[in-house]
Amino acid sequence: MEIRERDLTMADEEIQKEQTSAPSTPPPVAGSTSAGSFLIKERFEVLFDSPLPQHNANDALAYKVSDRINPKRELFALVCSNETSPRLSLIPYLKSIDNSHIMKLVDYGIAVCPPHNIQQMALIYQLPGGPRITGFDKVPDLRKNPEKFKQIFFSLISALECLKSYSLTHRAIRLDNMYFKDETCSEIMLGDCLAGFPAFHQPPAYETIESLMSDREGRGDGHDSQDIYAAGVAVLSMLYRKDLLKDLSAPEVLRLKLKRSSYSVLTAEDKMPNPYVNLFKGILLDHSDERWTYTQIYNFLDGKPNSFGISGNSETPKKSLTVGGEKFYTPTGVALALQNNPQEAMELINNGKLLEWVRSGIEDEKLYSKLEKFFKQGTGETLPQIIVCKTCILLNPAAPIRYDGVAAFPDGMAKAVFYTLKNRGNLKPFIDIFSNDLIKTWYMEQTNARSPVNAAEFKIYINRQDYGYGIERIIYDIDADLPCSSPLFGDEFVISVPQILKALDNTYAEKVVTTAPFDKIIIAYLRCKLGKKIDNILTEINSSKTTTQISGILHLYSDIQKKLGPAQLPHLAQWLINYSIPLIKSYHNVKYQKYLEHEIVRYAKDGRLMDVYGILENEEAHNNDLRQYVLAVKETNGLIALKTRLLNDSGKIEEETRETALRFGTVIAVLVMTFSLIINLINWIVKQ
Repeated sequence: MEIRERDLTMADEEIQKEQTSAPSTPPPVAGSTSAGSFLIKERFEVLFDSPLPQHNANDALAYKVSDRINPKRELFALVCSNETSPRLSLIPYLKSIDNSHIMKLVDYGIAVCPPHNIQQMALIYQLPGGPRITGFDKVPDLRKNPEKFKQIFFSLISALECLKSYSLTHRAIRLDNMYFKDETCSEIMLGDCLAGFPAFHQPPAYETIESLMSDREGRGDGHDSQDIYAAGVAVLSMLYRKDLLKDLSAPEVLRLKLKRSSYSVLTAEDKMPNPYVNLFKGILLDHSDERWTYTQIYNFLDGKPNSFGISGNSETPKKSLTVGGEKFYTPTGVALALQNNPQEAMELINNGKLLEWVRSGIEDEKLYSKLEKFFKQGTGETLPQIIVCKTCILLNPAAPIRYDGVAAFPDGMAKAVFYTLKNRGNLKPFIDIFSNDLIKTWYMEQTNARSPVNAAEFKIYINRQDYGYGIERIIYDIDADLPCSSPLFGDEFVISVPQILKALDNTYAEKVVTTAPFDKIIIAYLRCKLGKKIDNILTEINSSKTTTQISGILHLYSDIQKKLGPAQLPHLAQWLINYSIPLIKSYHNVKYQKYLEHEIVRYAKDGRLMDVYGILENEEAHNNDLRQYVLAVKETNGLIALKTRLLNDSGKIEEETRETALRFGTVIAVLVMTFSLIINLINWIVKQ
């Protein structure tokens, strides 16, 4: 069976093209030019001996890049950390964007980085024309210069609107990830948004209440209103000329924003200039559906009347609900408190106090009906944690899923699992989330978010432990950005199907590995990338029969090489040969076993897996071996029967001989006795 990759998106196609120049390890590595540099796509030389720390982006390190075609071009590379994964699916779009307010992505590639020859993604950018905002010495006094304020704000918002037109979010808007477009310091240029997880490195001041409720690895791509919020915080910091709330932790900032609102907290220390009050009130609204849009912002900057006006907080509760000894007035605050106090949460659910508060405290009949219906469905066999989690989703659908120490949005859940796997954390909470359809529950409460098409299958996948399923299958189904992170790859950064085979080849080149040349992560990744075409092979791989499983892996890898390359995999071929010894031994003809052992060594040198598979899985040879074995067994059984019969016949003859001899001996004895009696009788008569 041949494998065809399923239809690829624009991003997938771009990534696939990149693999033609993907490097390999161990040294010498294709693409490397010297100990201190690495050549990407035969053009861009990353100069590791020329670091540019002023352009580092958190854990992504910056280096000077030399363009061999255009040496005068000023470029630098951001080398991404493998601890988190780059936003690979955004790369083709960012390459195509040519906006003066967005740092230009020129190209990208996988580089082998010193001193340990670790493969890492390198993003090649054009150097901005102005300085990076790492302090306020270059920032103009926006209180005294309203025109520059407008220019800066307009440039920032127009960049975000450009990203939105591509259905992209930035999720890394903060002062130290922004540049001035040029030395006039009148316009902003956004920095990198690809090097790591979205919002992973965001300071708490820049994140909305809901985003702060999430673990940083599970914040997800989010939506453009979160970028607008972050842009507002960035400009507000420039206006106040200080880093807002920098000395407070994320939980502390969250607590303050919940208690007083984002606008109040962020503007508390300094008086807001009157001309900008409405602008920041609109941008920093805590309800995303009320937060100002691009049109409203442009109207304000242009001095036009804003027909939409300014929205206030929609929640005007009459009374509070006490949870954990603290009073809360909003569903947002109550939901967070319930999850932090699960035992008390169940008491409030069971005694009806939560429902009563929803009805009389916030007077939300729609929410009351939802909760009442959920509670009446019966929760006797459901874990209390699940009940609390689903209750909180109903209370605050905008918040992430929070369960058993995990907090993540569904579009960030796969990255959260990936991060947990990387750090050898506990996967059980994630397994429970998928097993109990919490993803489905969350999406059912959303108005502007669509559930993944296969979300209904997650519960099925998570409960299957065989290859191609489990939590590994789910994360790759959800998130196309994640690399294949099998421990069998060592330091390789694998982001495509052909790279898997090359990485395995490199692994065996470094050392002889005694384990199987696959694991659950690899097979799950391949199933997601190659689709249903390999389901029949998966059946073989999941067989309880060792030889069938071996045959399945040979089948899978040889088909991949035939369709996608690379053409030569000598080390992987040797690995597969060693792994296939039980398959060789399954032949009954000892001479043929020796023949196979001799022949596959020759095939391995060529690195053609299909030849190894072909000789080991030769149907005609299998049939001949089986036929000869059956004949041999038949002949052997005939010989055994003959021997048994002869042994039985021999025993019978011996018994008859013994009986004849006994009878003869008896007759002789009788005759002797008779003769003796006659002699004795004659002697007696003579004496008389």
